[in-house]
Amino acid sequence: MEKIDIVSSILKSAYYDNNYNMLSVTFKNGKEYVFYNVPNDVWNNFKNSESKGSYFSRYIKGKYVKKFQWKL
Repeated sequence: MEKIDIVSSILKSAYYDNNYNMLSVTFKNGKEYVFYNVPNDVWNNFKNSESKGSYFSRYIKGKYVKKFQWKL
C-alpha cells in the first residue's frame, strides 16, 4: 500500500492498494471515497500529475465504482 499527501485546494491525501487495485482519496472536508478496479498505471499517472485535482476529475471521478465514507 502506498500513500501520498497532496497539495491541492480540495484533496488532502490518497493511497493505493495494488493487491486490490483500490484507490482511496481523502478530501480536505473529511470525506473519503474509495474507488475499485483502478489500474496501477492510473495510480502512477495520478501521483505523478502536476495537478492532482484536475487528474482526479478527468480520469478517476465517475470512471470507477466508488464507495463513500466519512473519515474524520
